[in-house]
Amino acid sequence: MKVKYLILVFIIFMMCGCTAEVNLEISEKKINESVNITVYQNAIYSKDIIKSSFRNYIPIYASEPVIDTELDQPYSDIKYYEKTETDLGNGYLFNYKYNFDINEYERARTVKESFRNYNISVNENDNTISISTDNEGIMYFDNYSELDEVRVNIKTDYLVEENNADSIDGNTYTWVFNKDSKKSINMIIDTTETLKERDSRKTNNIIIIFSIVFVIVVILFLLFLKNNKNNKI
Repeated sequence: MKVKYLILVFIIFMMCGCTAEVNLEISEKKINESVNITVYQNAIYSKDIIKSSFRNYIPIYASEPVIDTELDQPYSDIKYYEKTETDLGNGYLFNYKYNFDINEYERARTVKESFRNYNISVNENDNTISISTDNEGIMYFDNYSELDEVRVNIKTDYLVEENNADSIDGNTYTWVFNKDSKKSINMIIDTTETLKERDSRKTNNIIIIFSIVFVIVVILFLLFLKNNKNNKI
């Protein structure tokens, strides 16, 4: 029985993999990026190996290479993700985040190393933000066999005119990728006003319409009373 138990534990360890969640919050001028990477230990990778494998200083732009042989230290002329880590007991949750200017995000390491082809553009003429990728999935699966799933969440308070998200929860749009996913991300965002501003405008319009209707009703009622009084005389 003990042998079977040990074999079962070994199989579970071998099955434990890695998942990543990319959270993007989009405003008119910014894309706030926060990446969560969850890695569990297995028969090959201990917690110590996992901890040392995730660098503290990763340049935010793909043009700044990460070379494993270099010391894990920052340089004054390079911008880095802010890293935090959480010990899960049987693994780690690593978080890397940075707030990008929206016009610079196309240079970000996350997007540039994830997709072969993509477009992130701001059209000031019609006040829209367009996001699109190729339909070949995410390249990270080709390089990291332990990676099981990548979840991309895009949150915005602006009106989303078009999207092909797998699911929508309020103002958060989610795409889920795995090794076999052959799909794209497509999104067009109208930055004319936020959903809160739009709702506020609609509420104000309703109040104005209600006020006008109320005034008309009062006037008609007064006219009715006047006419009724004249008839009695």
